[in-house]
Order: sequence, then structure tokens, then C-alpha cells
Amino acid sequence: MAIDFDVRKLPEYLEFDTMHIAKAKARQKAFWAGEKIDYPLYFIGGTLTPEQETIPNPNYQELYNSPELMLCSEIRQACAFANGKSDAVPSIRVNMGCGITMSCLGLAQETFPDKMPWLKEHMNKEQISRLTPDDIKIQGDFARGLEIIHFYKEIMGDSIAIFVMDTQGPFDLAHLLMGDDLFLELYDDPAFVHHLMNLMLELGTKTIRWMKDAIGEPCTSCYYDKSIYSENYGIRICEDTTTLLGDAQIREFAVPYSQKLAQRFGGAFCHYCGRNDLLTMAQLEIPEFKTINFGLIPGKLYDHDFYQEMERVEKAVKVYRGWWPVLPDESYHDYLKRMHYFAVKGIQTPCLEMDSAGKFKTVEEIGEYWKSL
Repeated sequence: MAIDFDVRKLPEYLEFDTMHIAKAKARQKAFWAGEKIDYPLYFIGGTLTPEQETIPNPNYQELYNSPELMLCSEIRQACAFANGKSDAVPSIRVNMGCGITMSCLGLAQETFPDKMPWLKEHMNKEQISRLTPDDIKIQGDFARGLEIIHFYKEIMGDSIAIFVMDTQGPFDLAHLLMGDDLFLELYDDPAFVHHLMNLMLELGTKTIRWMKDAIGEPCTSCYYDKSIYSENYGIRICEDTTTLLGDAQIREFAVPYSQKLAQRFGGAFCHYCGRNDLLTMAQLEIPEFKTINFGLIPGKLYDHDFYQEMERVEKAVKVYRGWWPVLPDESYHDYLKRMHYFAVKGIQTPCLEMDSAGKFKTVEEIGEYWKSL
């Protein structure tokens, strides 16, 4: 897809304060290693400069089909984090959806202009039963994704870090591969499900290593999510489908395989959308899971009890990384004090925002207040 924008000039649009980013990277490295830092980590995005606003802003389908537009979209988001002047370490990725690794087994995603790609074709039990790790190959859109990583590196050089394409946990991968039939097999044929889970563990391991090799990133460290840098864990694991399971199923079919995946990369940052306290408790028991995050669903933003979750995280000696909503009738000053109380304990790294910032007019004002607490 031809575009009327010279992507080779994108490094000129970054306008990064390199000294500030180097400090943020050092602070994150120290924090994730358990060292004491002068004030708690926080993350916030700023606004784009007028020049950065001229970078194309494609829809999901356009960016999937164009490496140039995908890079433009990623640079816009990274610039917003850099302009926030927080502890964010900007980074970019090849953004091809949560089903991208299924390409390595020959499946393809559908794309849409208004939402992320999604996998609508699956394999049946008979097909999966015949699969072995040798069937996992670099092919299809995953192969194209690796090529785009090299394209990013060619255009951006060392001006910005690259992180891996979407990394799901083994149970999420199993659901992507088999679809909803998977849930019946948990009861009807557990041995088959363990075969599938071992296969998905190998799929996750191989694809992450292939991506890290293309990027040039060590297995046990990572950039992630336009903002994270850590040398204390190497991957993000997503457990969205696992939220649908009960405790026994979580502990037999999901968490053990995610733990093995985390072990192969020096630990993991774990995410899931929604709420499943049984899953949270199981995750908090795993030494290799360094930090957790909940995707708070619109309309159910207060489903998680903030204080209860912080108590759990503190007891488990973990870190919560992510955004929490402002409580009804809570000023943003009080909100920041609430976030800071737990951040200074080293058990959370909050993601802040300007949308609910009340009397604060700029990200700089928020940052100054945060440091003054």
C-alpha cells in the first residue's frame, strides 16, 4: 500500500529527551531488580507535538497490510509516552494481533478496520492430535512480521527500541487454535488437552525466541507496551481465556504451562482482562510471575477491589503494573495520594492519565506533584 508520507524521516519526529529516557531506563532496571529508587515509578502519556500530529494515523486494517503505516501508528504512540516525561521507556512493535503465532501452524487471521485482527479458523481434535513441535514453522504472516521487524530496524536504527509481537499464555494459545471445543475436552479427554498444552508451550517458546532473535533482545530482558523496560523478566504472558476456568482447571491446565514458559525467559509480566480471583491467587503463588495486571473492562471498572488487590500483591511480594480508575467523588490529588501510598511500598507502578486530571493542566504538573508526595 503506497502512502503519501516518507517513513524514512520518522526518526526526525521523535524529539526524544534522550537523557530523560536514559534515566527512566536506569530507574526501571533498578526497580524491577528490587533496588531502592529515589521516588516511585509512574507512567503517563503526553500530547503529540504539531509535527508529530502529521504522522499518519491508520485504522487497524490499513496498518496490518502496510509496514509503513504500522510503523507510523507505533511511532505516534511511542512519542506520546516519551512526551509524558514519566518513567516510560518508549518502544514499538509489529502489531499483528493476538493470533499471529497461529500462522506458524498454518492458520490465518481476519482483519477489520475498527478492531484488532482475530482468528476465526481453528483445528479440530484429530488435526491437533497429529501435531508435533516439528510442525511449528516460520511461515505466513508470522514470517512477514519478522520481516517487518527488520524493516523497523532499517528505518529507525537505534533511535527507539522494538518489542515482540503479541505473546499469549499457553492456554490462550490453545483456545485460539481449537476454539470453544477446548472447554469440552477439559472434561472428556484431559490427556489430549495436556498434549495440546505441551504443544502450545513449544509454540510460545519457539515464536518468542524467533522474535527476540530478530530484534536482538536477550531472552531474559524486555521492552514492552511502549513504556516498560526490565532486565528481571523477559516476556509478557496473557491469560484472558484462563479467566473462564475454575480453580482446579487453572492449576492443572493453565498456570503450570505458563510457569514453564516464564522459566524459559527469566520470568514474566502477567495480564488478564476481567476478574477471576482464583486465577489471581494462582498467579501470585508463582515465583516466576514478577508483576501482574488487570485489563479493566468498560462498564465494570470497579469490579476489582483496589485495596484488596493491593493487599494480595503486597502479601505475595509482587508488583501491580497498570491503570486504576478514579473513585467516585475522589479528586485527582487524592487519587495520586492513593496510588503513591502503594507505589512507595514498591508494590505498584501506576499508569496515570490526563483525562481525569482535574486541576492539573499538564503532565509536568502531575509529575511534579507525584515527586513531592
